Amino acid sequence: MDLFEAFPLLAASHVSTLKGRTLRLISVAGFVYDERSFHFELGPPRYWGKLASGAVSVGVGAVKLQPDHAQPLYRALIRHVWNEWRVEAGLHPPGHTFVLGEDGDVEALPDVAADIPYLFVLTKPRLGGGDIPDALVQAVYLLPVRRAERLPATASVLRVARSALVDFLAPESWSVTDIAAQPWAELLTSEVLPEGAHLQPVLALRGLRSLFEGAVLPGMPLA
Repeated sequence: MDLFEAFPLLAASHVSTLKGRTLRLISVAGFVYDERSFHFELGPPRYWGKLASGAVSVGVGAVKLQPDHAQPLYRALIRHVWNEWRVEAGLHPPGHTFVLGEDGDVEALPDVAADIPYLFVLTKPRLGGGDIPDALVQAVYLLPVRRAERLPATASVLRVARSALVDFLAPESWSVTDIAAQPWAELLTSEVLPEGAHLQPVLALRGLRSLFEGAVLPGMPLA
């Protein structure tokens, strides 16, 4: 899906990372959080990889889905969160958005509309062939929890205390053993994780790490 088709207001932006480029929106994601914790999604086994050490790498990121042409994107995402986690989420409009370029450059858009995501993360296309965009984009919203029921048995979630978010993002990955020993983390999954497996932040969380490391964010602007 074309990024500017999904978010027409961005077409008038003077942000150099966006201007005059062909950008493909590949996923819509959300940082789901309550008064205590962030709720992150573990990637399914078919997407597990391996670290240089040989350990299995399980991706951890913002809950996500592919863009839906039929309705406002954030509403589709909120419905997805309910279907997958039995968590009723709302939309928090921070009033600005960050654009993280594929080379690590960060630009900000102030005074954006309420339905504009909190963060756009751009990555370089990995595959060749025709009709290749300049970059792929994940759009990330802030989704505060309004109500939560019991987590379905099929869900795979890592909860990280809000106060420990920077600590969680500091290393490239966490062994499952180490993360289980942290008082600020709670791993909830029915998947049998391989011995020695590591949890590795992906896409939206890597983008958030870049904002912290670049001192762009002193902390998350959460309601």
